[in-house]
Amino acid sequence: PDYRQIQFNSERFVPGHYRIYNYRRSHLASSDINASPYEYVSVGEWKTGRNKNGQLNLATDSIVWPSSNIHSLSSTTTTIIPISRCSEPCRVGELRQIQGDSCCWVCIPCNETSIVVESHERCEQCAIGYWPTINRTSCYKLQETYIDILSIQALVPICLSIIGNILTLFVVILFYKKRETPVVKASGKELCFIMLAGIHLCYLMTFPILVKPHVITCIIQRLGIGLGFSMMYAALLTKTNRIARIFESTKKQGKLRPQYISPNSQVAICSCLILVQLLLSLLWLAYERPSVDLIAYDRSVTLKCHMNKHSFLFSLTYNVLLVLVCTMYAIRTRKVPENFNETKFIGFTCYTTCIIWFVKNFFFR
Repeated sequence: PDYRQIQFNSERFVPGHYRIYNYRRSHLASSDINASPYEYVSVGEWKTGRNKNGQLNLATDSIVWPSSNIHSLSSTTTTIIPISRCSEPCRVGELRQIQGDSCCWVCIPCNETSIVVESHERCEQCAIGYWPTINRTSCYKLQETYIDILSIQALVPICLSIIGNILTLFVVILFYKKRETPVVKASGKELCFIMLAGIHLCYLMTFPILVKPHVITCIIQRLGIGLGFSMMYAALLTKTNRIARIFESTKKQGKLRPQYISPNSQVAICSCLILVQLLLSLLWLAYERPSVDLIAYDRSVTLKCHMNKHSFLFSLTYNVLLVLVCTMYAIRTRKVPENFNETKFIGFTCYTTCIIWFVKNFFFR
């Protein structure tokens, strides 16, 4: 019917001539219920020319392809040519895992903190403090964050520390000017100066804690916090022990003056107690070397002194022992004469310290 010329080649075969049809939904199916829902539509042909080479004539714009939405209830079509390949190229940040054939692979996403190296063959974790670039081919250094010395969180404790240091310094100057008065001598001016030095050191610890973490500031924190507490509590313990021994000796007839109650002896005893804490802190430094930790979180890195909380609490155990012993002596000397009523204030200090530390360890452990 198309009046084509039929020819035979030298091998007595008819050269190929093929029509290409597109099997698709008929446009008449929506208007005529009796019409077939699908039809064949010619979209091209392939034939052998006089030069014995095949020639393809294909109207790609006329081809209707099935839609990729295979789960749709209604049959949809599209003119977009589907991609015919085993695997899609991996996107940015995905690892290519070969599945038997080298032409087929599965794309596996790398961790958000990793980059893809060697042409999507391997994921490599960025170092702590670094983050992958947008194309996930290299890592860049994150901005380090720490407490800003001019922020509200830092200014409030700094102001309180300065006020405390000023008041402590005022008391030190006052004690020094009145050091020859009977009241100051009776209170044990040497131990009072040690106690005030401990208070001053505790206030000063605010600054190493708030400044940018460094190995030096981390060492100062470990040594200063425990040392400041031990200076206060060792002085209190030495003072209450001296008062207790003096009044116990008065209850015994013919008992000589107690030993080691002179100012020099008291300073020596107090210094030995403080040296114990200093030795424990040095051992802690040798066992757990001070360093600065980089804590990465949500594309930011925070600087923090490396300090195990259990080790820190263990370093303060000696101070807890000093407070408990001091509390015991405060209870024993609670009935001394009014002229020595400073033991009541020492007892009150020890009681409140024990309660505060107990509540802190109970609720914040």
